[in-house]
Amino acid sequence: MSEHKLLVPAATPDPVPGQLPVVFRVLSITRIPAPNSRNQVNEAVLFHEKASMRVTWMTAHIDSRLRAGSLVSIRWMGKPTCCNGAIRINRLVLLERSDANLNLFDTIPSGWVKDRRLIERGRKLWDAMSRPLQHLYNAVLWDAGRCHRFMTGPSSINGHHNEWNGNLRHTIETAEQALGLSGENAQVYRPVLLAAALLHDIGKADEYRYDRARRTFTLSDRGALVGHRHTVLEWIAAARESNRILLPEPHYLALLHALTSAKGAEWLGIREPASLEASILSMADRHSGHMDLVSRMAPRKAGFGRYHRHLKNRPYVVLDSGFASGSVD
Repeated sequence: MSEHKLLVPAATPDPVPGQLPVVFRVLSITRIPAPNSRNQVNEAVLFHEKASMRVTWMTAHIDSRLRAGSLVSIRWMGKPTCCNGAIRINRLVLLERSDANLNLFDTIPSGWVKDRRLIERGRKLWDAMSRPLQHLYNAVLWDAGRCHRFMTGPSSINGHHNEWNGNLRHTIETAEQALGLSGENAQVYRPVLLAAALLHDIGKADEYRYDRARRTFTLSDRGALVGHRHTVLEWIAAARESNRILLPEPHYLALLHALTSAKGAEWLGIREPASLEASILSMADRHSGHMDLVSRMAPRKAGFGRYHRHLKNRPYVVLDSGFASGSVD
């Protein structure tokens, strides 16, 4: 009798995990005791701009480092299976060091920033930086609480962009206007200009605190005693050291100069802008703040609008189309 052998195809890995993002942000996480066991049943809702999901896994001990806002990666358990609407996994791994390949704007949930066009604009600006500066930006905002405060907080209390998401909106406007002002000038190193624009007010994440009782933002102790200009330098230095970011020294110094220089403050020991990147950033920063105040104070019809002490006047509208003009200082 002849012998017949059937060829059994080799098992192939499930293609689904390979198509998913590598990094997710935890939106929520719950833990309950497993029935008839000392283990814990964990369930988390994960977000990435390209995919959101609910996952579940079993552990003997609780990893208290995993919390809402954390950046994590998934360790899969064979072929993904569904359990009560959640995908069963092996575990979540907390990412303690920044990932240079991740566009951080892909992990900002709509609960933080409802205006998704604003996130898309930020994503494009991040893509235009050099890899070391992308890595630095991610490292500065890798902390979940800091990232949340920056993305959601205001740029001032009583001045320009003083609403929720105001600091992010001002930052993106400044970066876009800085690119426009740079034009085709070959002497401008645009990755440093963009990094300076995206980082220049990031220290305001800790400059203000939301007072839930009063439902308003107030100045924090750090904001009152240190200020965002010094805070961002502290964060950049710590991020560069702990993440081993290979940023060339000339680019690092140019970035710090753009962030710290200011016109007319020599008596404080502050350097005057000596680079095109620093000068362009200063102009773009002022323009964004000024136009926000003008648009808020302008009347709906032709004529004078409301006074604001930062404008030192009332914006005057020539036409009923909403175009406003005003002078500063």
